[in-house]
Amino acid sequence: MNRVLRKRIGVMVLAASSATILSIAPAAAITDIKISATQGSMTFHDDGDVFEVCDTNADGAGVLGRLYYKAIGGDWYVTDYEEDGGDAGCDKMPHDINGVGDYQMKLYWMGTGYPGVKIAESRVFNE
Repeated sequence: MNRVLRKRIGVMVLAASSATILSIAPAAAITDIKISATQGSMTFHDDGDVFEVCDTNADGAGVLGRLYYKAIGGDWYVTDYEEDGGDAGCDKMPHDINGVGDYQMKLYWMGTGYPGVKIAESRVFNE
């Protein structure tokens, strides 16, 4: 009888700790993500789902930030983009990030004679 009681208590402790861990995970789903290179940066601000693209190099060329999306079982495609360069401050684009599918940011340098050279990319993420 003592052995059966110990097994039941062990199963209950395991179930309770698993439920606690799983209930904590969604609250800490994501934080701000930033990618950067010498030419610029792109930042995802989780609070408000806003992307910020900044040209940080006065070389006469701007930067282009692209947001890629991949639905479950689908292929990657550009879902939104923003370009910055030639003006003061950074450009922003709101885009709702949901928990279905994956997202990835990529930053491109738009130098003269170049169609866009990838200079940074983020990890794959979602909420």
